[in-house]
Amino acid sequence: MTEHFMFQDLIASLLATFLFLSVAFVPGYVFGWLFDVLDFRRRSLLSRFAICIPLSISFCPILAYLLWRWSFVAVFMMYGTIFLGFLILIVSESCLWRLRRPLSRNATVFLAIAAGWIVIGLFCLIDLQIGDRLYFPVVSYDNTLRTAITASISRTGVPPQNPYFFPGRSFPLRYHYFWFLLCSIVDQLGGNAVSPRHAIIAGTLWCGIALMAIIGLYMRFFQPKGATDVERRSVLAVALLSVTGLDILPVCLIAILNHRLVPTIENWNGAVMAWITSVVWSPHQVAGLVACLTGFLVIWNALHLTGVRKRTVATAIGGLCYATGVGMSIYVTFAFVVFVAMWLFITLLKKQWSAAAMIGVSGLIALAASAPYLLELRTGAPGGATGGGPFQLNVVTLTVARAVLEDPLRRVQAWWLPLVYVMLLPLTYLLELGFFFAILDLQWKRMRRGLFAHPDLCGFTIVAASILTSVFVRSSVIAANDLARRGIMLAQFMLLLWAADMWHEGALAPSDHVAAARRPRCSRPLTILLLLGVAGSLYEVCMLRCFPIISDRFAIPKYAFLALDRNLGKRTYAVRQVYETLKRVLPGDAVVQHNPNTNPGDLPYGLYADRQAAAETAQCGVVFGGDTKLCDGVIAQVNRLFQQPLAVDANEVDSVCRQLSIDALIVKDTDNVWADHNDWVWKREPYIANDYARAFLCGTGRLRPQTVSRSAQ
Repeated sequence: MTEHFMFQDLIASLLATFLFLSVAFVPGYVFGWLFDVLDFRRRSLLSRFAICIPLSISFCPILAYLLWRWSFVAVFMMYGTIFLGFLILIVSESCLWRLRRPLSRNATVFLAIAAGWIVIGLFCLIDLQIGDRLYFPVVSYDNTLRTAITASISRTGVPPQNPYFFPGRSFPLRYHYFWFLLCSIVDQLGGNAVSPRHAIIAGTLWCGIALMAIIGLYMRFFQPKGATDVERRSVLAVALLSVTGLDILPVCLIAILNHRLVPTIENWNGAVMAWITSVVWSPHQVAGLVACLTGFLVIWNALHLTGVRKRTVATAIGGLCYATGVGMSIYVTFAFVVFVAMWLFITLLKKQWSAAAMIGVSGLIALAASAPYLLELRTGAPGGATGGGPFQLNVVTLTVARAVLEDPLRRVQAWWLPLVYVMLLPLTYLLELGFFFAILDLQWKRMRRGLFAHPDLCGFTIVAASILTSVFVRSSVIAANDLARRGIMLAQFMLLLWAADMWHEGALAPSDHVAAARRPRCSRPLTILLLLGVAGSLYEVCMLRCFPIISDRFAIPKYAFLALDRNLGKRTYAVRQVYETLKRVLPGDAVVQHNPNTNPGDLPYGLYADRQAAAETAQCGVVFGGDTKLCDGVIAQVNRLFQQPLAVDANEVDSVCRQLSIDALIVKDTDNVWADHNDWVWKREPYIANDYARAFLCGTGRLRPQTVSRSAQ
């Protein structure tokens, strides 16, 4: 009988999206009213919504983290108290919840964009089922890790344990996981109806809405125009989220010359991510951006307030938001810290002592609140690992330039290469930013003419800090330069605001249309850049959803993380069936092991297992916490089961499982041992089996209480 996983995902994701109200909306409403953040009590209902969503995901995660370290019950008591306060506010302000006048046209468009995002997001993130073929989206390449982390938090609490490595004992997770705390709470609220993966999908949808909300807040409280036609300007800014750089040009060139479709437009270079890519692939990074921006906006607005109490409260809220940013995205927060240091220096030069004091104290609060988490990162470092710190000096450039100019066999590259890369920076960012590169040029010309206000100077400082950090410093924890991709988001955000205001005032139009502000226009070159940017985002959305199907149905070059044959859909459906069955019968702390010799990892395990693995990859996943010295021994034993034909017989399997505390083994048709029908896979009775996967209980073979053993199917 065919199971309808797509409809299960849709219903569960919608339920999780509703449950996310408890962590992404309700807390911000209560705290916004309690502390009167951004004059919350005097705002309209829609304005309150725009305030409470970023405030919820910026202010509460650090509180939840600190309480969870003490007791998980305390976390639910906190949210329970907040929910009770929310109900009291609804009753006491019931008149506010009745719209006394119709929504304006711009407000309706804004809400329509948000609703459209939810529809697009669901379509892009759930599994798509066609008969007995099941296709996860390309973003699963990363979501397999996010889902496993969320499941680990639900199982082990805070600090969570590394779900990828278990040589008989657990190791603390080494990752920025605060966003997944919220996902874990939703996962636990949903019970069996919501899985960690569904919570991740719902969190991604809410992250996109939070980004739209913080854009609206900055248009109102940060940009020089303030409340002037703010709804229309906000709609323009949110609409520009659909514009990326000129990535579509190299992607099309690759398709023409190399006859290869790339699954994401960032494959060609990836120094700057499209907004749709950032939100869908790394919602926690965008949430970190929202947290930092929210904290700064609260402090920025408080500078115009009178009274020590209000400024003190704003400083504390800002500091806690910054601490949340640290736990959500180390890389975004690193670039933000560079900006804060530069802005503090500017305020001291201008003798703005009150502003400097608030900036300094908020930083100290952030450091104190995030100190336990930072200590976790240090103690969770892989034992025996070598190398320098998490950041290194570097010059960002085109991947093509590095491939042509660098010799992979030389450990030390030529001294003149960084100079060449610096000269290539304008070309790099022209291709990566496209339309927004032109906006940066226009804003620079304005500032040179002196046509800027104090917020413009602050905004330009944000852009300068973001670009300098992303260009000349790189992250070194993994091969990918995540700092360049994430730190630049601060600059992208400011360019978005500038572009919306320039468009609104007609500054992007030809000279004979400057006065036509009621109907914004762009000059022809800017229009071309704009359309190419939209085309890039459309390509990203289409490939995100359709590339696995295209790869499965057509004879195109394959990617190992999907499948090298044309059975991806059937295999995914079959393997998910096996994992869903095991989740129903195995206890939550069971260890489920797959073949770790896959690149970049076993995606179905991360997406569907929701259980600990002894070794997720051939490197045991120790980059996320653990002792590298233990990895070789674990991998050698696991490889006896999956890689070496006839390495063990059916009776020895239990011995290996007991040594590694494994409760169940998953073998797929792509594993070496599957091919030999004389091997243990075909001599041992599976718990569940189909044409593409077989699951075996082994070792102690623990089952949930009252679970009836079943024979192979």
